[in-house]
Amino acid sequence: MPKVNLKEEATTQYLNGKKEYSSGNFDEAFLELQNALHFYRNSSENVILADIHRILGEILFNKGNLVESRNQYKRAYQAFKNFGNKIGMADCYDQVAVSFMMQDEYQYAEEYQLKAIEIRRSTGDKKGLARGLKNLAVIAYKKETNEKKALGYLEEALDLAQKSKDPQLVINIALDQAKILNKLGIYEEAMKSFVIVRRFSKKYSISLPNEHETEFGNLLLNYGLLKYDQGNLEDALKYLKNAILIFKSTNNSFAESIESTIQKIEQLLNQKQ
Repeated sequence: MPKVNLKEEATTQYLNGKKEYSSGNFDEAFLELQNALHFYRNSSENVILADIHRILGEILFNKGNLVESRNQYKRAYQAFKNFGNKIGMADCYDQVAVSFMMQDEYQYAEEYQLKAIEIRRSTGDKKGLARGLKNLAVIAYKKETNEKKALGYLEEALDLAQKSKDPQLVINIALDQAKILNKLGIYEEAMKSFVIVRRFSKKYSISLPNEHETEFGNLLLNYGLLKYDQGNLEDALKYLKNAILIFKSTNNSFAESIESTIQKIEQLLNQKQ
């Protein structure tokens, strides 16, 4: 077949593959893109080649074939590099890092995530950098249980996410912050993170994860008990009452024990009057 006809056929297969992928027909998309790859892998059309490998990587990732998915993303990275698309390069290494993280291969995950961040810092992509730093925080936490390092990454990530005006990303990062801070007993700072979460959720009508209410209730409980131990009965009562509302709505067994503590605090406050 003449070379012109081969290119036309490969272009049709590539476009059909993209269409099938957009429609959620992953098996059909994979077949079309694999066929297109027979031509494009030997061409200099790196833009199309990068896109093919990227989509194949996504399909394989979704199917759970993480090893071959990484191979496709690495090939996509090289094609993006060939035509100087740094954001595409960083996106590919982000995905490789996530893939290793899902297999608890945190050393490799960290290596690729750091490479992605280094590339991303040379671009103006604040949103992408925020996502990369969030991933790096998760890796640091799981690899070393290094809360301080993770919080440092999340602080920078949150600032970038706010500047990039991505409310969902802001919520996801602030939730990670709150979880770590609550675990460390830094309740006041954890409250600030949860306030950001709830403010952005309300402002942009974004639903929160189902477990959010329980986590927020636990924080209110912890903070209320801390205020009780410190003798700050008014604040303790406020936080514990908010906690019990959440626990009752989720049928949490803590509700009964909190009620008895609330009654004690109310008795103490009445005695002071």
